[in-house]
Amino acid sequence: MSARSEPSSLSLERSRRAASRARAFVRERCLREGVPESVCDTAVLLVSELVTNAVEHARSRVDLAVAVTPARVRVEVGDHDGALPAIQRADPGAVHGRGMAIVDGLAGDWGVRPVARGKTVWFELPR
Repeated sequence: MSARSEPSSLSLERSRRAASRARAFVRERCLREGVPESVCDTAVLLVSELVTNAVEHARSRVDLAVAVTPARVRVEVGDHDGALPAIQRADPGAVHGRGMAIVDGLAGDWGVRPVARGKTVWFELPR
């Protein structure tokens, strides 16, 4: 495995299957690169949250990129909505509203950057 990994990318249509396809894509990349199972599982959970947010709130196509190095896993999820995500306090019985809190709690680091047409939300996990 090289010290710098080329990112793998996938463009997803806005659909109910987008999160499932994103999870499979991230899992396959992590397994191919020998990422520990616990880190892989966390990356899969977090990408599911971000893609679901993009599909539900941005209502646009989703662009996914995954890069794996010996030190970390980095995942980027882009959409065409400029509204920035926010961590919300969800009521205990609420069905929605926990996605960014989960990302914030589990990612080693995360952020968002505006792009020409929308935004990219990213997270990193140490290996």
